[in-house]
Amino acid sequence: MMKNKQAVFWGICFFVLSILLGLALKPIVHFFSSGENVFFRESEITEMEDLQQGEYLFKGWQKKNRQRALVVILDNTVYGRPQAGLEKADVIVEFPVEGGLTRLAAIISTDNLDLLGPIRSARSYFVDLAKEYRGILIHAGGSTEALQKIAAEQVDHFDEIYGGTQVSGCFWRFPDRERPYNLFTSSDVLRQTAKKLNLPRSPQPPKRTMLTSETEIKGENAKTITVFYAHKDSMANFVYQQERQVFERFTADNEPYLTYAGEHLQVANVIVQIVPYCYTDGDGHLQLIMHGEGQALIFRQGKVVEGVWRKKPDGFTEFVDSHGKTIPLIEGPTWISVVPRGMRIDY
Repeated sequence: MMKNKQAVFWGICFFVLSILLGLALKPIVHFFSSGENVFFRESEITEMEDLQQGEYLFKGWQKKNRQRALVVILDNTVYGRPQAGLEKADVIVEFPVEGGLTRLAAIISTDNLDLLGPIRSARSYFVDLAKEYRGILIHAGGSTEALQKIAAEQVDHFDEIYGGTQVSGCFWRFPDRERPYNLFTSSDVLRQTAKKLNLPRSPQPPKRTMLTSETEIKGENAKTITVFYAHKDSMANFVYQQERQVFERFTADNEPYLTYAGEHLQVANVIVQIVPYCYTDGDGHLQLIMHGEGQALIFRQGKVVEGVWRKKPDGFTEFVDSHGKTIPLIEGPTWISVVPRGMRIDY
């Protein structure tokens, strides 16, 4: 009888301990089982707290440590979205390419990113952009004109197709996406390879004049911007969010333009740069005239000012007002939409 009582006693103890242990382990098991979702929930909570405190999303952005820029060519079709790397870019430049579609160049000089892509081919104006930002061009092949320009002007670049074994090893393909929309890399791998190849680690990209978010901007109200690129999937929509003091990017169907992490892409400034152009062949390859000067629209804090862009060959593009004075931007990343002359722009 005594043995039976002891067995019952220890059974009850074991049962109670099991419950207590289960309660103690529940948060840990939940954390690991939910994976990235926990991270995003915590990020959302932190972001909400910052917004409640009135903290500007890009505060301190211009004080970040910067190194030589990576000028990464990214796909911008529905098959290539969401892209990885746009959320950490200093500048995103959108260029029209064949078929009315557009392609992006992300200028990345700060945070190390585990994922960049999908990487696509270059055009001659992407080569000029890499030189303008003193960066390393990251691409997978390119037009004949672009490849000839890279060789003739000895532009530092990593080409997944023609760059050789060491360079091609910087890239990999994801099996869950179809070619050519599945080619990715990382900034850490790129910088390590650049070091092995003895590419210059400097200079840093040129900087534009920046204002703090507290600065009062003058201009006409412009809460929405639509750039009517020739292909519907490339239509660019931006909406200014007053509380956050940022422009959010939307697709042609007014769906949020998401990053690879599932966050809504946000920028501090939007610039529409209107340029002359011509066709170089019957396949619709464009030649965008990116030097000289032309009309520009500069959007900051939900307001617009009409200005002028100007650039000398191999120089840095300036955006100035009618008096030739530099138009400063708000602290934070900038989206530049390069638009062929005559294209419709609503704001």
